[in-house]
Amino acid sequence: MNPSEKATRTTNKALFVKKMTREILSGKWRPGDKLPSERELAAEMGIGKTVVHSGFEQLAAMGLVTIRPKSGIFVADYMKSGNIELLNAIVQLSGNELGREVVKAILDLRLAIEGMALRALCLCRTEEDIARLRAMTDDIRKCSRDLGEVELAERFFIWHREICVLSGKSVLTLFMNTMHDVSIAFWINYLRLFGLPFALDLLDEFTDRIEFRDEEGAYNLLASGIADYLSRLEK
Repeated sequence: MNPSEKATRTTNKALFVKKMTREILSGKWRPGDKLPSERELAAEMGIGKTVVHSGFEQLAAMGLVTIRPKSGIFVADYMKSGNIELLNAIVQLSGNELGREVVKAILDLRLAIEGMALRALCLCRTEEDIARLRAMTDDIRKCSRDLGEVELAERFFIWHREICVLSGKSVLTLFMNTMHDVSIAFWINYLRLFGLPFALDLLDEFTDRIEFRDEEGAYNLLASGIADYLSRLEK
């Protein structure tokens, strides 16, 4: 096989894996569903059956599918069988490409990460930390009219990441960064659903609770915000 042939096969395999990952994580195919045969998928995408076979082997290694000889290929219970490679695939997709169960799982992870940081920051916060958070909120208010949806979502992501930074728990900041792309899609949806004034008032409320060292109140504010977001998505 010459290098160009090998590159084409690699590209086709990557496209196939991404397509099937997106379809499974969006909820088009659910755990337990039997997927179309390799032959059918190869014909649908106009690629070789060997490429599809190799792609399914990668999806199986990620924990997304289960290959049962002579029976077919089935969507796995990937929340139990998935690994770090699957997590990487999830965070590389847009939040709008994910099904509700995956969205909930990601937001549960965010609650665990940022919730821990909020509790820590409430106990260790300084006057400079409070001033920093209020200045960031004021800056969003002042320039919001000049920002597009993506830029505004970025500002809210940075504000909440700052909670992890100020908490002194640097590993939590790294986890927040891994969820950046998918979080931007969530923030765009959140601002559309709840509106900018409400979202800004919530930043003020977070800051107040941190200032008063109200760790339970700050955590519960985050938890209720996530629950409200999920309930709006169901409507």
